[in-house]
Amino acid sequence: MITGIVFKLFIALLFGAAVGLERESSQQGDGSIGGIRTFSLISLLGALCGIFYLNNLIPFAILIFGIFAVLLIVYYAIGSHTFKELGITSELAILFTFLIGLLTVLEIIPLQIVVALFVVLILLLSIKSKTKVLVAGVTRKEIDSFISYAIIALVVMPFLPNFGYKLLDIPFLSVILNNFNINLGQFANLEIINPQRVWLVVALITGIDVFGYVLGRVIGQKGSFALTSFVAGFVSSTSTTQSLAQKSKKGGVINYLVGAALLANMSSFLQIFLLVGPLNGRWLVTLIPSLLIMVLSATILSALFLKKKEKAVSGDTKETQEGKMFSLIPALKFAALLVVIKLVTKICLILFGQSGFIISSVIASLAGLDAVLINLAEMAGVAITFKFATITFLLVNATNLMSKSVFSYTQGNRKFALNFFLSALVIIASSFIGFIFIK
Repeated sequence: MITGIVFKLFIALLFGAAVGLERESSQQGDGSIGGIRTFSLISLLGALCGIFYLNNLIPFAILIFGIFAVLLIVYYAIGSHTFKELGITSELAILFTFLIGLLTVLEIIPLQIVVALFVVLILLLSIKSKTKVLVAGVTRKEIDSFISYAIIALVVMPFLPNFGYKLLDIPFLSVILNNFNINLGQFANLEIINPQRVWLVVALITGIDVFGYVLGRVIGQKGSFALTSFVAGFVSSTSTTQSLAQKSKKGGVINYLVGAALLANMSSFLQIFLLVGPLNGRWLVTLIPSLLIMVLSATILSALFLKKKEKAVSGDTKETQEGKMFSLIPALKFAALLVVIKLVTKICLILFGQSGFIISSVIASLAGLDAVLINLAEMAGVAITFKFATITFLLVNATNLMSKSVFSYTQGNRKFALNFFLSALVIIASSFIGFIFIK
């Protein structure tokens, strides 16, 4: 328990220090609230507030937040009066840093999402001078695209049922099968589809495209791929790879897109530290050699592809100029493919049961690593040995990377798919090197 709290406080401290570093580097006047030390303390204050709340010391948590809010309001009032500026960017950065420290401890949302929010905060703070250029050049087509995405993410998705429909829920299916003397048995409660979760995948893939487009306008089309992919990799490296594969099919900087895809997968390897650390620190120690090798190999490969000189095809530039931010059809196809994979996975889990733990875990990894990883972290050292959990992780990671290669082949450019496949093989092979350090 104490180890987990110390780990969260350390993460909160790093978040605050990074925001403070950005603020110090961009100071342009005497009105700045501070730098590394100040924002580190603000983030730690938020984390401390969360610790008090979790330990039922709610009055202390409320008192800390109340004092913080009063000080922030007073700072804004004095600053706006002194410097005659009504902007609240610095104040919102302070509040956001406090909330990041708070969310790190409370775990209301997964830690990898908190990391993604932190990266977005740093990004927004660092592009102040370029946002004016972005707003000045917004076209009507781009506004329409934003509205379309808002409908996809904020209008359609909330109204879809967040319910897993099973075979038994299909009208008249039981009656029809009974007429043929077919009994569903253990497959009766097999979940077929959850509409809201499927649409979440669609919103995520199209959202990555929108975010990448905006970054492309701010920092350049090539640079946006890398930065967007790194941030999005913390949320879903599979969806990010899929989005980049779709872009590669239109031509353009193929090698750069491969490098961005590898960068997304590298960030997904980093988030394993955040997922496993709080759940099973002892197993994380066993995983560290393999994880470090995976991160290093993915980083090196990504750097090699990102630095390759390559001429962009004019089609990419034209697409950007026309204001086309995302493509809905490929996202729908990918979501449908994931539904099929998950369905096959669940059928195999029913058929194999506990005796086929590795096989079922490998199959489950086709749909994503997070669920499998959390399951392994909870079982390592309890139901299974650390060594067995590690070899299972290496196998499911290899399967997950190969599934991304298949998605790349079906959805993207052949050159993109081949380069990503070869890179994935290098990462997989290198990951098993770390296994020799396990006693």
